[in-house]
Amino acid sequence: MQTSPDIRAIEVTPHPVVLDTGPIEIVIDVSATRVSTMYGWLTAPDGIAYPIGFTDRHAPCGWQATHLLRPGAPEGPWRVEVRAGETSAGHDFDVATRGTRAEVRFTDFDAQPPQVPRGELARLTGRAELVKNGATGPGGGLDVVLAFREDNVCGWRELAEAVTDDLGRFTVGGPVVASGDWRAEVRTTSEAIGGRSEAVFVEATSYRPYATQIVGYQVRRLGQEIVHTGRLRGKPVSTWEWLSNQRIWVFYREPGAPSGAFHSAGRSTVTRVDQRGRFEARTLMRSGGAWRVEYFGTARAGGDRSGPRPAP
Repeated sequence: MQTSPDIRAIEVTPHPVVLDTGPIEIVIDVSATRVSTMYGWLTAPDGIAYPIGFTDRHAPCGWQATHLLRPGAPEGPWRVEVRAGETSAGHDFDVATRGTRAEVRFTDFDAQPPQVPRGELARLTGRAELVKNGATGPGGGLDVVLAFREDNVCGWRELAEAVTDDLGRFTVGGPVVASGDWRAEVRTTSEAIGGRSEAVFVEATSYRPYATQIVGYQVRRLGQEIVHTGRLRGKPVSTWEWLSNQRIWVFYREPGAPSGAFHSAGRSTVTRVDQRGRFEARTLMRSGGAWRVEYFGTARAGGDRSGPRPAP
């Protein structure tokens, strides 16, 4: 039986941290199990580490720490490291100063329809603009990440990606895993400070589902790609049978990330099962970390996920 601590998710709010004329308090929320004490530290881009203390909070996240960042703090990627017993995990976040670059702002974000059968796609649409010194313009050519947080669960998962058109608009299908919130995010780059949209709730509808299983999931390296193979079966009546024409999604967890931080690895990380339940997907090679595949089910079929596989 596993008794060691498990750090499932880390959230930093706000993100990005945009410094202006006054200090900003950042909040670090952590979801973990089998934990009695927790501590951590923030590491700035210049390598200086700042210890942070966690207090036991109410669900869903469970543990929380705060830290005050003042104007003049180093800009760039910061990292929060969390330790519980012999278990540790990290999470990166961005710090920037207002006025140095344009800022991304979402003027619209929506998910339709508001109720979607589990396993189907919600239509996620939005528009981003760039703001600097009071002037605004369309945010064209921006990489947008669509993240989902299940209702009453700590931690966001990146499940889809899109690119804005010349007017800053984007449309993409997001897999409805469960009822919960969706949001859009653009990460900070050398050209612009990133931003996040407001969250939009989507309800997943379903009947009492029958059981499904992903079996024989394997990963292997082929040149500069990772090949993912396996099979999907279901038990709609009394016996198992191979399922066909269902979506299988591929997710990746970076080295040192929380155990639940499996995110979309690119816009081509979804494939379909053939008539004999078999699937194959290809992703770009990653160094270290772990992979897994998931089937989100349908209104009548329950979902399933594979165990993690180390990157070959």
